Amino acid sequence: MLIKSIRTAVMLLSLVSIALVAVSVFYSALREHRELYTRYVESDLNALSENMSSDLVGILNKSDHFFDLKRYLLSLEPYENVVGAAVFDPQWNVLELYAGQAMLESQGHFPVDFTEWSFFEEGTHRDEGRLIAVRRIGEPPLVMGHLALIIDLDGPLLSSTINLALRILPVALAVIVMMAILFYVQASRWLWPLTQLSEFARKVQDTKDYRLQISVSGKYEVSSLTRDINNMMDAIRVESDINQEYVELLEQRREEMEYLANYDGLTKLLNRQSFMGMLETSLSELRESRDGDLAVMFVDLDGFKEVNDTLGHEVGDKLLVEVARRLKSYIPREDVVCRHGGDEFLVLCRSPELGLEEMAKSIVDGLKSIFLIDSWEVRISASMGIALASEGGFDTQDTIRNADVAMYVAKKEGKSRYCFFQENMLIEHQRKIDIANAIEPALERNEFYICYQPKVNGDGHPRGVEALIRWESSVLGMVPPSDFIPIAERSGKISMLTDWVVETVCRDVADYFQHLPEPILVSLNLSAYDLKRYQFSDFIRSVFNKYEVRPDLIEFEVTEHAYLDNLDMASRFFNDISELGCRVALDDFGTGYSSLSYLTRIPIDLIKIDKQFVENIGLTARDDALVLTIIEMAKRLGIELCAEGVETQAQRSFLKIHGCNLMQGYLFARPLPLEALKAHFSDVA
Repeated sequence: MLIKSIRTAVMLLSLVSIALVAVSVFYSALREHRELYTRYVESDLNALSENMSSDLVGILNKSDHFFDLKRYLLSLEPYENVVGAAVFDPQWNVLELYAGQAMLESQGHFPVDFTEWSFFEEGTHRDEGRLIAVRRIGEPPLVMGHLALIIDLDGPLLSSTINLALRILPVALAVIVMMAILFYVQASRWLWPLTQLSEFARKVQDTKDYRLQISVSGKYEVSSLTRDINNMMDAIRVESDINQEYVELLEQRREEMEYLANYDGLTKLLNRQSFMGMLETSLSELRESRDGDLAVMFVDLDGFKEVNDTLGHEVGDKLLVEVARRLKSYIPREDVVCRHGGDEFLVLCRSPELGLEEMAKSIVDGLKSIFLIDSWEVRISASMGIALASEGGFDTQDTIRNADVAMYVAKKEGKSRYCFFQENMLIEHQRKIDIANAIEPALERNEFYICYQPKVNGDGHPRGVEALIRWESSVLGMVPPSDFIPIAERSGKISMLTDWVVETVCRDVADYFQHLPEPILVSLNLSAYDLKRYQFSDFIRSVFNKYEVRPDLIEFEVTEHAYLDNLDMASRFFNDISELGCRVALDDFGTGYSSLSYLTRIPIDLIKIDKQFVENIGLTARDDALVLTIIEMAKRLGIELCAEGVETQAQRSFLKIHGCNLMQGYLFARPLPLEALKAHFSDVA
């Protein structure tokens, strides 16, 4: 654009405004001049035509008026603007014509044809830039003729207008120039501070220094604008300082977030996501080079949950930090260790050919050493699975899966050891996957069923039964509960199994158990996952209502581990069940670490002595003393006892003599389907 400043814009606007005003005034003056001139000429024409019509009366009264009439019309010669004149008789026949200078210059063409005169009305008329005056000669009724006088209007009017314009235009131009100079000087004075403000703004933009100030100058709004800009600079400076602090804080947060995105906040090791990305990159390089190999170690701590349960999560967290520190000390500098999640760690070994087994042994042995945490001597161990990338086809997921499978084999073989992956391990792993995938279809095909194992008193009379789920798969064959229940828990499908068991057992109770002469108490097992379900107690209540089950015939068994896994939610569930009228039994008592400290806080109706204690009855005095201690404690707390796993008469006699009022085991009966249980009860009766 040509306009680059306010001063230029103001100047142009002023000049255009002045020019428009001057042109308007000039145009108005010329119009007024033309109107006044026209009136003046018309007035002269009227006077001239009136005088001539009066004079022609005397001339036309003469009998021989031809020469007098011609001579009289020639008296119009001094009038330069007269185009022509004509004298008519009363019938509008031409008596005499006069041609003025304009008519003579037409080179023979007569501009006015008086022989076909059309202005028959008396008066003054305008026609094609001329004025025409028509007058009677004489007064009615003695009209002696008519006079027509034509004068040129446009020519003289144009000449007069031009003369006027030539007189006015220089003065107008001079005024415009003077006004322009005046506006330029005043605009420069008034707008100069704006130029300074513009330079100041560019300086601030270039230097980014918001502490700069500009001196207040100028008048009116300009000075006010200058003060406002200084105030704005102060505000910007304050905000800039605040923003700088925010930027530094955000940068610090960004670094922290970036760290958290790649590292574990507790152990400061790489997290799973970063480790997976690093492993994928390394495997891609190996796939391209087709040279070399690497290994992944999957480390899982043994007994870590017990540390959390007994010593608290704070001690558990510090233990994980120490484990991470030890792991880093056992591996070469170029290898990487990450926290996979919970108490699981992954180790990336870039050079597996250099003492991989020695490294694994040092890790397993090193983690068995005592950890000193807050004056606690903590003992744990680690199970480790090791897999080569080449065995997993240099695939990230397959390599970690193989290490995971080998780790579970190590746990199964006794924990606190390492195990190298072998192809045949995938068979068991695949079976677990098949079991997990087959659970839901099996429920739809009614492949699950319930067996009931009787609970008897010391005399062998049935007092209750325990409902045990069984699965005979059309694809996998007979799948034992020890296989599919842990898999269902890990795959998140245990809840649908529990719901099926609750509904099936309630139907059997409604159809059979609560109609016996002596009602039988039916026990159901719950997992730790069931206790975490907020609406589980509502589901149980709805099933009870559906089948009209007596709640006092239902007993829910939970292990100590399941209860302690989520103490608050489990306590809430137990309270809901107790209010409903059901009983609560603590299964596998004595296998945990904290039973005695929680017995008084749990609404427990029955304690089940674990099978491992019953098996040892009669072996040593200490084993017997342990069982006797449990029995005596239950008596003092007013809690019923049930010994599970009773298989010999000696065990039965010992328990009966010392007051254990319920027993369960193969000595009395194996788990039986409902129809077989009915026959068993008939035989016992």
